[in-house]
Amino acid sequence: MHKMPQIITIQVNGEPFTLPGGSSVSDLLAGIGPEEKTVATVVNDNIVRPENRPAASLEEGDRVEILIFAGGG
Repeated sequence: MHKMPQIITIQVNGEPFTLPGGSSVSDLLAGIGPEEKTVATVVNDNIVRPENRPAASLEEGDRVEILIFAGGG
């Protein structure tokens, strides 16, 4: 009997978002596909630096903010 993968629900920029349990911040970004590469990620009020995103696991109920920096003149 195969066990179904666990699905978790988190908040992304205030909206509910579901993804497989055990996903990382990198997985989330890859799934959303922000067009801008310069983004800041904040999980539960803690900044997650780009080099730490693959190891930053997301859990049920986490609050994630993805901030896209826009260039301007």
